Amino acid sequence: MSEAQAANAYFREHPDARKSVLGAAAQPQHAAGIGSEANTLQWPDTHALGGDLPPVKVFEGALLPEALRAWVADIAERMQVPLDAPAACAIVALAGCVSRRAVIQPKAADTSFQKVPNLWGGIVLPSGFLKSPVLQCVTRPLARIEGQWRLEHESQLSAYVRQKEQAEIELSAWKELSKAAIKKGGSPTPDRPNHDLQEPIMRRLIVTDSTFEKLHVIMRDNPAGVLMIRDELTGWLAELEREGRQGERAFCLSAWNGDSPFTIDRIGRGSIHVPACCLSILGGIQPSRLRTYLVDALRDGPANDGLMQRFQILVWPDTARPWKLVDRPPDAEAEARVAKVFEALAALSADKPKRLQFEPDAQELYYVWWAELESKVRGNELHPALVSHLAKYRSLMPSLALLFELADWASGSGGGESVSLDHARQAAAWCEYLESHAQRVYSCIVSPELRAAHELAEKIKAKRLAPVFSVREVYIKNWSGLDTPESARAACRILEDAGWIRELPGDPGRGRPSERYEINPGVWK
Repeated sequence: MSEAQAANAYFREHPDARKSVLGAAAQPQHAAGIGSEANTLQWPDTHALGGDLPPVKVFEGALLPEALRAWVADIAERMQVPLDAPAACAIVALAGCVSRRAVIQPKAADTSFQKVPNLWGGIVLPSGFLKSPVLQCVTRPLARIEGQWRLEHESQLSAYVRQKEQAEIELSAWKELSKAAIKKGGSPTPDRPNHDLQEPIMRRLIVTDSTFEKLHVIMRDNPAGVLMIRDELTGWLAELEREGRQGERAFCLSAWNGDSPFTIDRIGRGSIHVPACCLSILGGIQPSRLRTYLVDALRDGPANDGLMQRFQILVWPDTARPWKLVDRPPDAEAEARVAKVFEALAALSADKPKRLQFEPDAQELYYVWWAELESKVRGNELHPALVSHLAKYRSLMPSLALLFELADWASGSGGGESVSLDHARQAAAWCEYLESHAQRVYSCIVSPELRAAHELAEKIKAKRLAPVFSVREVYIKNWSGLDTPESARAACRILEDAGWIRELPGDPGRGRPSERYEINPGVWK
């Protein structure tokens, strides 16, 4: 037991001793005197709360397919961001480009189990760490492809408008001739113009801000699927939490599968059916907002439906590393190679997708890896939210292996007909790497009491509480993780053990604790 803990235990058993030591400072009206030199000496040193963030595995360039390594490393160096950030974005962008243009059959014989390699992911970094520029830089190859498609569509649309106008003139002329013939007692002109014109469809790879009804229409017109990019994922997640958005939430959950049908029926717009909705999602999120969302969303209730666990490529890298100024042109050769990869993959057809399986040695590796995963998720050692997250790795590993195989095939490195052992190993290593990040992401709910203590500590350091406060004054503020009497009391107990606060003695006549605490002035030094 530390000195601070021993002192607190002694004072709880001998309240008169606390009064003699603190004197007038123990009374509610002492607040103005807190911080004096005499009172500061009575406090023990504060201790770190610990458990801020679980460690994560260091990202290595060898985890990436060879076609993407130089490009990702170049972005990370020029922007001075952790390599994890552009690497994770690159993999999700790759998935958004492939989508339903290729599928993998993870089992050797079971043809009913096939996986579309669309992915949801994001980067967790504090404000100011270039999340948006990284997203923009990594998805630029896709934006260029879509820009070219847009120019082609504009040209096709212009030709369609001219043809439609000509068809309308010919039809109008036929009607006039037929009308004149009927007036003279004859029959309509037999050669009615027959123009079977179809308005050209705009091909899409990326969406940014779309209602889910419009997104549904875009998916109807683009059966291969699309990639949604959101600078701030918590904004999108918060929208899905609002009352009346249950239909949109169900649509997104269905679109994560990549092969589920979805029909929207509206009186004004009729019925729109999409045989297979496919959506990849990529964005950024700040750590504090992620914690707040997870604590609220993963409580038992309608919001705990596995939506967050679908973000499998969610990385939260360490940022405490030296910074240096890098000012040089981008690696043009690496960019050209990546552009070739994305263009080749975007040219594949969703009507006749590439279908791959593991090579025999890669198949054996997958079965061994899968058995280890099942042992982990079926045990009793992990939090249910983390179990739900890891269970989705059953399809993540083969999806990654497929994407890595296709990336190197599109760059001209051969293969592309089956998934090699090297790419299966890369995918398994990615899952191990991502699991460490999942441990960090879900740490705020795996240990809610400690997270509540951290939240209260941040409020104390920001002077959001008076030097003397009550437990009630904490939970009535409805702070995340501190909005119940139980969570507020648990946080106070942890901070008391760490020397941040100490409990004031209660009224001896009432015989119960006061639930009032005073703050150690040393926390503000």
